[in-house]
Amino acid sequence: MYPIFVKKIGLSLIHQVWARLLAYVAISSIFVDWTFIRSSFFSTDALILAVINLSHIFFSYEGFRNLDSGVSFAIFNTYPLMILLIAGVLWNNVYLLVIAGLALFVFGEASDQKAGDQKAGDQKAGDQKAGDQKAGDQKANDQKASDSKTNPNFIYGIAMVLFAALTEALIYFMVRRIKTGNHWNHVFLSYMVGLIAITAYMMYSNNDFGKNVMPRMSLAVGLNGFIGAVAYFLRFFAASNLEASIFAPLAYFGMVMSYVYGIVFNQEMLSWEKVGGTLCILGANYLAPRS
Repeated sequence: MYPIFVKKIGLSLIHQVWARLLAYVAISSIFVDWTFIRSSFFSTDALILAVINLSHIFFSYEGFRNLDSGVSFAIFNTYPLMILLIAGVLWNNVYLLVIAGLALFVFGEASDQKAGDQKAGDQKAGDQKAGDQKAGDQKANDQKASDSKTNPNFIYGIAMVLFAALTEALIYFMVRRIKTGNHWNHVFLSYMVGLIAITAYMMYSNNDFGKNVMPRMSLAVGLNGFIGAVAYFLRFFAASNLEASIFAPLAYFGMVMSYVYGIVFNQEMLSWEKVGGTLCILGANYLAPRS
């Protein structure tokens, strides 16, 4: 859901990050064990978890903002593979299915861009044929400017999502290092330090909330609180109680939902590359080693 949320909410990156931090801290603070929080807040593991998590939010939001929702979430879902590898699961041929699936998603994105370029070229030719040379030239210039902006963003977005996947895998292992039966403690420790840091930054940089920002900020905090915090609690519960070889394949199914959300909210179209990539990922999920 986050690839859709990040694009639709209409807020700057810093405002989106702050809204998420505030919502998660507010919800988790209701359920935490404050004795545990006081004893663990400044521990090395908790501080490392907080730093990794704040980096993860930045990387994921930047990636989601610069890529198609399906492609971004497909690349992000390399993190279960990273979890398996870091956990010591030996290389298995099933990983080739994951690589093939991701390659199909990226190829599909490249094909979509090529089709868009062809459409723009056909439109230019039509304008010229109709005698509207000026309009055709303007459309060509607009397309050229768009290409020069889109291609760097696509590469940047891929890099950001890959970093998000890496930090997601690291979060899995850090959560397992912090032993607590109350998984809201994990949520609070992950977000409180970031909330303090981002709030201080916003105050220092005079990054206030204007009249046009406040309604969207309220919506962002509400959605993060209702959807995100609960999802994170379930994620931390799974990370603490499931082995890596079980947790990782289950996480792949989020890719399917990213396409459902993309179709419903962004009117994204399915292609054979996307269907093929999804089948590769599901096949890898089914065949992945469980021990």
